Amino acid sequence: MRYQWIVFDADDTLFDFGKAEQHAVGRLLTSHNVADNDTHQRLYRGINKHLWQELERGAIAPGELKVTRIQRFFDEMGITADPAEWADHFLDFLAEGSHLLEGAESVVTRLATHAQLGILTNGLTRVQRSRLERSGLAEHIAVLTISEEVGASKPAAAIFVAMEQAMQSPEKSRVLMVGDRYETDIIGARRFGWDTAWLSPELPEDLEPPTFHLTDIRLLPGLLLEDRPG
Repeated sequence: MRYQWIVFDADDTLFDFGKAEQHAVGRLLTSHNVADNDTHQRLYRGINKHLWQELERGAIAPGELKVTRIQRFFDEMGITADPAEWADHFLDFLAEGSHLLEGAESVVTRLATHAQLGILTNGLTRVQRSRLERSGLAEHIAVLTISEEVGASKPAAAIFVAMEQAMQSPEKSRVLMVGDRYETDIIGARRFGWDTAWLSPELPEDLEPPTFHLTDIRLLPGLLLEDRPG
């Protein structure tokens, strides 16, 4: 195959982060006898999305994000509790959410016979390592690089350097990055010299196209192994 390494993003590329997040927020709310409903779920998602955008810009550190998102959520919900303590509990709740996107397991299993596989994620160690082990994908993943451990987040070059070193510096032309976020996965990888596969419902005309465009992760083997049966 053309690629020696296929590097996947984790959330919303292989893992169904929406389900994991919904489960964790529900556990957090019911632990405080607060209704688990769409309004409260949307409130948390808005807070969390904003803080992750801040982290990717380098304006906030992972340790601060963990506690700040719970503090802001508790403030909005009128919950009186120690946010630092519940930030730890919340990570445990998130770590339980190892749901995979439909077809992700079969894609990983098939491609693992043709290339080495890695995961490069903007995430938290306590969550991502546990989810990978629970998912059943760990045996196929040779390298897992997490932004919290590196101290840099995609699209910063530093996290791609860390991933490249962990892969023992393959030729850049033989690495493919697969991800759902254009700003972090696709731009970051392209600037680093890797080919890219963007998982997105649409391919806007005003964006520089990736090497491959996928509307469904299950289409990836067909694009990469089109001349190989099985």
